[in-house]
Amino acid sequence: MWFRIKYGLTMLFFVLVVLGIRFFMLALNPYPDTTANTQYMQYASSIPDFYENLSMLESSRISLISPRSAAAIVKDIAAEGIGLGYTPESLAAILIPSSGYILAMLIDDGDSEEYQNLDGLSYPARLYYDRIASLHPTMDTLRSRYESVFDSLYESLKDSAPSLPLEWLEKDWEAWQGDITLPHLFTLPRLQDLDYSHTFALDIFLKNVEYLPGDVQRGPMIYSLSDGIVVASEGGWVGFPRKSEPLSFIEGGISPKSGNGVIVYSPDERRYYLYFHLYDVLVGKGQIIRRGQVLGHAGNTGINARKKGGGDHLHLEIFDARSGKSFRNTEIIALLKDSSREGPAVSSE
Repeated sequence: MWFRIKYGLTMLFFVLVVLGIRFFMLALNPYPDTTANTQYMQYASSIPDFYENLSMLESSRISLISPRSAAAIVKDIAAEGIGLGYTPESLAAILIPSSGYILAMLIDDGDSEEYQNLDGLSYPARLYYDRIASLHPTMDTLRSRYESVFDSLYESLKDSAPSLPLEWLEKDWEAWQGDITLPHLFTLPRLQDLDYSHTFALDIFLKNVEYLPGDVQRGPMIYSLSDGIVVASEGGWVGFPRKSEPLSFIEGGISPKSGNGVIVYSPDERRYYLYFHLYDVLVGKGQIIRRGQVLGHAGNTGINARKKGGGDHLHLEIFDARSGKSFRNTEIIALLKDSSREGPAVSSE
């Protein structure tokens, strides 16, 4: 009995002390600062709208809105997200679909059918291409809406995106003249040889390639041919030799055959630039880049490049968003020659 009375008196004394301290503090400052609380309320009230806007751009819901509405939502998300502490790159990475979805937008019906009938692939590779083929019908119809997303992201974030000086990554950066890599480190195929290569892509052959253990190649730095936003960037491609086939795909990369790669969308040109078989990637999804920015080293990742005699090249594709078609190899060669004549675009500052 006495213990309970003593415990109750102790708790009462503690409460009185706390209340006394509180009254003393109010006496010192009878008008407490409510700014922090107001800021918190504004922060908390903006969160539901921010995430509701994000959900509207998911592939399952974006078909319900127009491209113009998608662009307006992205503008709101960019303003709200930066206010909530997101970096421009992290915001863009959230809004851009995964690389599989991007590839599904850029293939045609013929490619989709081919993907479903590929032979000699390991089980993980077959699963990958079956998935891309299954995504194609939906993503093909959504491409214009996602391009509105990319356009709006680029306009909203390009001024806040830092520029990475070339000299940080390339010791001979002053020698760059607007090409896909430094002068004299690549050769374009002869026109008479194009019939033996891809019709809607170009294999650009490289010099000064390092041959590393494990049949790995590291070539020269590859430069972006355009300003734009990185809509896909995937490294970590892994494959190993097997007896029945030249190579077995395990994981990573843009696709099993393409290996490590980067896809850049240029809002100004309305084109996608696809760079495949890279050794590494030095840009991330959602990053705003400038023409001439380093994307990574050339390499021989991917089933097609790791085959015997298949390395020492960069696989380049250019998809025209206006026409919905990829450039022919002759058109890519013409563009590369024009790009070289334009000269550098990245400032040395």
